[in-house]
Amino acid sequence: METSHGICRIAVALGETHSRVLLEQVDHWQEYLALVNMILFCTGIPGHYPVNETTSSLTLTFWYTLQDDILSFEEEKQSVYLQVYRPVYFQLVDVLLHKSHYPSQEEYASWSSDDKEQFRIYRVDISDTLMYVYEMLGAELLSNLYERLGRLLMDPQQSAVWQDTEALLFGFQSIAETIDVNYSDVIPGLIGLIPRINISNILLADTVMYTIGSLAEWLADHPVMLGGILPMVLQGLAKPELSVSSVSTLKRICRECRYDLGPYAQEILTVSQDVLVKEVHKSSQCMWLMQGLGFLLSALPSEEILGRLHSLITPHIQQLDTLAQQELNATNKQSIIHIVGMLASLFTTLDINRQADCLEGAASSRLPAPQSTQNPVVVVLQQVFTLIQTILSKWLHDSEVVEAVCGVFDKSVRTLLHDFGPMVPQLGEMLGEIYSAFPQASALDLHFSEVLLNLSRHCPALLSQWLKETLQTPGFPCAQVTAEQKHTFSQQLLREQTNKRRVKEIVKEFALLCRGLQGSGYSDY
Repeated sequence: METSHGICRIAVALGETHSRVLLEQVDHWQEYLALVNMILFCTGIPGHYPVNETTSSLTLTFWYTLQDDILSFEEEKQSVYLQVYRPVYFQLVDVLLHKSHYPSQEEYASWSSDDKEQFRIYRVDISDTLMYVYEMLGAELLSNLYERLGRLLMDPQQSAVWQDTEALLFGFQSIAETIDVNYSDVIPGLIGLIPRINISNILLADTVMYTIGSLAEWLADHPVMLGGILPMVLQGLAKPELSVSSVSTLKRICRECRYDLGPYAQEILTVSQDVLVKEVHKSSQCMWLMQGLGFLLSALPSEEILGRLHSLITPHIQQLDTLAQQELNATNKQSIIHIVGMLASLFTTLDINRQADCLEGAASSRLPAPQSTQNPVVVVLQQVFTLIQTILSKWLHDSEVVEAVCGVFDKSVRTLLHDFGPMVPQLGEMLGEIYSAFPQASALDLHFSEVLLNLSRHCPALLSQWLKETLQTPGFPCAQVTAEQKHTFSQQLLREQTNKRRVKEIVKEFALLCRGLQGSGYSDY
């Protein structure tokens, strides 16, 4: 093995360093082609990386170099080189797909965690290489993969070898993840083939999920195909082993296809609620799932949203209410942070004002919701506000809980924009009460400054009114602060709508003054 490894290193070094020079030696093209074929053999050297061999990974950068050099020549020369090397690159695709094969489940289970991680990274490198090779081979590569997958799935004996199916899907996904395949004529056929795949094998099912996710934008343009695909995703959602792939895929579908998911909304919500209540997924995946459901709910008819929203969050609000009455301990704390985090994630994407042609993040192009209909997020926030106050006051000295609670309002303001208006007095009152009762709680400064910045950015008139009314109260937030200092603080805060660092400084300095401490930067006032 050491000998072959050394020979491979020499061949790759020679090919990479002198690729263009050797290509230009047109009278000796056969000699260079022989070297290229030697490197191709090294790429496909027998054995599974990294358990049986570690040589093949050395060759991957060579294929980038050769392709770049070929495509850098003028068109006439380039066409000659492509005639010679396109067949080599098609062979390379076959080799790479073969090298990406998983071993048998028994063998894979015996690998160490380090070996599995190295193999995962190796497959990422193969994926990147396949995506790059697509630039040379184009649509013919996708057609080649599709035809092979079709033959495989139509033959029961061949499709029993799950690794072959997985490798071809892996190839598709590698390309579709970064290349615009919306106009490829093989994608409809691929979408039609996917439901024929038996996803009882977890590793194959994982790749199926990621492949579907990579085609979410295509599905948005062809919503008639959703009916055949969604059941597989929801089936995967119930399996903890497919947590990351199934949740991320459903989130992408909910984001890209949300305006066509009405007929499937109830099924998606029912399955999602079931896996959330049963705690099938880890906390981070629950956040992704809630974000996906926020996209879904946003696109439903306005009269349906509040009812479905209540159905979704009621079990979690009830659990939160129970936790709020229990003793302070680490387990309860993590449960509170988890539930509050799910609400924040949901409110991040539940935007009833988002239009179908709106770009994500183009907040300035959104208009307030019609005043006759109160925003469902505001309705829910008002209903749970007292509960949130109870939790915040009980866990006030725990910065993680404070941060989680502030996150709910911070994310809500960013999404709701003008619609957050009805909540400003309540939120302002809560912030003020906490500063009167707990002036020593400096950990709050950082978290509250985020909320105040977004209020200043999106609801400046309402924030200004609240500050004026609240700060006029004698002795509020503390006796040490004069009316002039409160006015200056208010003006400084309202003047900043983009500079997060400056708002943090303003809040920190005012908080220090309230605690009887002259802040180092307070002379700016």
